[in-house]
Amino acid sequence: MKRIIIFLISVFFASAALYATNDKVISLSELPVKAQTMIKKHFPNQTVSFVKMDRDWLSKSYEVVFSNGDKIEFDKSGDWMDIDCEYTAVPTELIPARIMAQVSANYSGQKVTKIEKKRRGRYEVELSNQIELTFDKNFKLIELDR
Repeated sequence: MKRIIIFLISVFFASAALYATNDKVISLSELPVKAQTMIKKHFPNQTVSFVKMDRDWLSKSYEVVFSNGDKIEFDKSGDWMDIDCEYTAVPTELIPARIMAQVSANYSGQKVTKIEKKRRGRYEVELSNQIELTFDKNFKLIELDR
């Protein structure tokens, strides 16, 4: 009995390790249509370096990396989850208006270089001066890190 349990545990961890490394480089046309449309509309002058599909236990996500180093992560439906424009700025049309209004009013001259959707409707925003802002689902500032 003890050997069977050890064997089953070993098989479980071996299959988990194999499944966890199920990352695959795909073409831009294999992205969900919603993601393709967003890239064409908001990043028309960017050259896509590669697109990667990540499969986890119960979910699938996509990562698009541009030749200038900017990155976008999408969920399985093609909704963006993380936009990292380290060398440029996140297009303002992609930033919720209430967040953009607070950034413009309180951090004049700063650009949003990263925005990430978190659990429970939260947003984490990084500015060009490295300040990180966290907003709740009602777009109220709840945390500031310098």
